[in-house]
This record gives sequence, C-alpha cells and structure tokens, in this order.
Amino acid sequence: MRQVPDTSPIVYIVDDDSMMLEILGTLIETIGARTISFNNAESFLQEYRQGPCECIVSDMRMPGVSGLQLHKQLQNLYPFPPPLILVTGFAEVAAAVEAMKQGVFDFVEKPVNGHQFVEKVQAALNLSRELHDKRMRRATREARLALLTTKEKEILDAVLRGLSSREIAEQQTLSVRTVENHRAHIMSKLRVKSAVELIREFNNIL
Repeated sequence: MRQVPDTSPIVYIVDDDSMMLEILGTLIETIGARTISFNNAESFLQEYRQGPCECIVSDMRMPGVSGLQLHKQLQNLYPFPPPLILVTGFAEVAAAVEAMKQGVFDFVEKPVNGHQFVEKVQAALNLSRELHDKRMRRATREARLALLTTKEKEILDAVLRGLSSREIAEQQTLSVRTVENHRAHIMSKLRVKSAVELIREFNNIL
C-alpha cells in the first residue's frame, strides 16, 4: 500500500537549554504541530530539509552558530527560507528588532508568554504555506524554461526586455516571421497565452 506523506506542520526548535526545548515543545503541541528539537544550530542545518509547512524557533544566543547566524545561513541556502522566530532575553530585544528588518519573522521574549508564542508560531506556519506555494510555482516555471532551446531563451530574454519582433529579428539576424514562430513555440512551451502573462510569470526568473 502506498504511503501518504506526512504534511502536518513541523516546528523545529533550536536551543542549547534542554528545559526551554521541553517548554516550547509542550506549547507547540497544543496547536497540533509536530516538533523536532536540536540543541545546536549546526546539527539542525545538517538534518533540515524543506517542507510544505514549517517554521523554526531558535534561541538567539547559543554556543557556536547563534540564532542570527542561523538565519543568515538559511537566507544564503534557500531562495525561500523558512520563517524563523528568535527567543531572546531582555537585553537582546534591540538586536532582535534589527534582525526582523533583515528578514527574521518575529521574536519572543523570555519568560515566554504561551498565548503570544503560539499565535506567532501559527502565523509563521501560515506564511510557510504561502512560501511553499511560491517555491512550487517557481520550480514549475524553471522546469518549463528547461524545455526551451538556446535560441528560444535568447529570444525570450529579448521579449522580456521589451523588444519588438522586428527589433529582435534585427538583433538576431533573422526574419520577422522566424522570430514570430519562435515566440509562438516559447509561449506554447511555457504555457502562457499572452505577452503580459509571459512577462508577469517569467520576468524575474531568467
């Protein structure tokens, strides 16, 4: 019998304090999410694989890779990194606010307010679902782009730069009819019905 993949929400908890791992894990389980705990960021990075609904709760200050460093590494590794919530002490709040400007999803202060914490986790999981959809759409677009020939990619690039078929023909030393044929093949392979749709879907992916 074919197994159905588990798509339930996952919250990764990264903290070198075993008591905090237990407290945060207990709170997260109240919203029906699975938890996977790590006592350092390095082991998390080794094990992590992106999924459809997930977020990370990380202590800000840890030996080795800190919560902020973890966030930066995830940004470097993934076009759509998972939402990350920092757990901070009072003295670290200013740094956490600054981190949010750099893309950290949110932060919670110690001692953790359980109600506020689970609300932020749920919001992060909702964002994760949206990011997963974007990731899947991007993968679909990239797969369609891979069907294009080298010449079709050159013509697509010219179309996205706003050149007309006549201008492309002059640039490529082709007839206008040949360029139009290429454009028709491009739109068929990319499954778009208009130039507007073509630009909207593929303008930032080449």
